Amino acid sequence: MARTQRLLIETSFRQLNERDLAAVANVQLQSWRGTYAGVLPAEYLGEPMARDIARRWSTGLTGDDLLWGAFDAVGTLLGFGAVRLGEAPYLDNFHVLETARGSGLSQLLFANTADALCSLGAQSLWLTVVDTNLRARAFYRRLGGIEGKVGPDEMFGKAVTSLPVYWDDLAELSKIARQVVSPLDGAETGT
Repeated sequence: MARTQRLLIETSFRQLNERDLAAVANVQLQSWRGTYAGVLPAEYLGEPMARDIARRWSTGLTGDDLLWGAFDAVGTLLGFGAVRLGEAPYLDNFHVLETARGSGLSQLLFANTADALCSLGAQSLWLTVVDTNLRARAFYRRLGGIEGKVGPDEMFGKAVTSLPVYWDDLAELSKIARQVVSPLDGAETGT
């Protein structure tokens, strides 16, 4: 059995909690260092980024946080989606480790996150993505995301240009995400 097929068969998904936050920070750090090299200043990608991400997750979760994760057979966090709940749920973070990309895991994690939101009565979702993150933008378009207007933004105090991406039907998003899963598709995200 190919590695990517085995990874999907052995992957489990669940809601994350306070005990998972150190692993969440690690996945985000690894993802951002690869994704944002050349976008954020090089001096920021080392200790300053690690410190900012650790600070973000060390504050814990609130009632407005929904984190959903994907785990391998031995319990290692492979990726997560972090949503700020509200009238219009906002996907604040979506990260998958480089070693799990190309397996279809990103699509299934997105589908599971959408399903969790549906179970809470949510109908829509939105996020922002840095405009130069073409891999993530292509991924979101394949999942039916509609891009909004490009504008100024910031990431941990660093100026970037980003754009919103919207989904107005979470059930449809879940369906689409499950249909595009392909072990041959290497264009997964690490936003």
